[in-house]
Amino acid sequence: MIKTTVIGSIPVVGEGTNAIRTAVNDQLEAGIEVISDGQTRKDMVAYYADHIPGFKVEDGRTQIVGRIKPPEETPVSKDLMFAKNLAKGRAEVKAIITGPVTMVFFSELSPTAPYRGFRDEALYRDMAEALAVEADLIQKEGFFYFQIDEPSFSIGAPMSLAKAAIEKTIWGIRGTKALHACGNLKRTFADIVKIDGLDVLSLAFKDYVSNFDTVERRVIEDYSKRLGVGCVSSLENKVEDVDTIRGVVRKALGVYGVDNIAWIHPDCGQRALEREAVRSKLKNMVLALKGMEAELR
Repeated sequence: MIKTTVIGSIPVVGEGTNAIRTAVNDQLEAGIEVISDGQTRKDMVAYYADHIPGFKVEDGRTQIVGRIKPPEETPVSKDLMFAKNLAKGRAEVKAIITGPVTMVFFSELSPTAPYRGFRDEALYRDMAEALAVEADLIQKEGFFYFQIDEPSFSIGAPMSLAKAAIEKTIWGIRGTKALHACGNLKRTFADIVKIDGLDVLSLAFKDYVSNFDTVERRVIEDYSKRLGVGCVSSLENKVEDVDTIRGVVRKALGVYGVDNIAWIHPDCGQRALEREAVRSKLKNMVLALKGMEAELR
């Protein structure tokens, strides 16, 4: 069964739990089956850096100032529990964890940090170990859908260090483990698909049509991966109609086959878009899939 989900971020309306409530309600009203907490508290890096030892978040900048160590507790699980309680069984809640490479790649490295630079294997090992503990703390609260976000994979991240870092991050996770990488993946897909332990690769296909050529069916089957298919834009507020979305999904079905697709979703996070545009995009995405029952058998 193909499900509908989101990549993570939703436009922020309000503050604190009120922002989470609005984000969750918008997803539930659209009919999304696997929702997020909206990632409303902070940006995707500061969301974790604000409580992982070794980081400092100040004036919108995230810095690595010491050795990165696992957190003893995480506020993320509280946000997720709040979302789960709001959902009341109407949808599953997916934990979105910013990946180890993006956490490092999008931070500044202070002279006080005990690392030799952005190619230091110890830096990625420590980051992955911290996030593995983060994931364990979240899983102990009863969450079994996880997505690792790695937007840096399409903009020059050190892929030679990525495989070991991601595998260490997800090693203890039970349930569904997905990885999201946005953008054009021509240079990195061959590395991404080889990461062991992942169930789903959530990729962008609406605004990055060339990914249909890059992501080969034979390769994902060889490495036992299924796909999450990005089918609405996260770059513009223009709302795709139902037929347009079905066109992307039908192309994916033709290229990859129904058994190789786990879920459909927007291309990327949607925090930067207008709330009403996002609500309409998500509703049309759900309607598009509902009208394709015969094609999904």
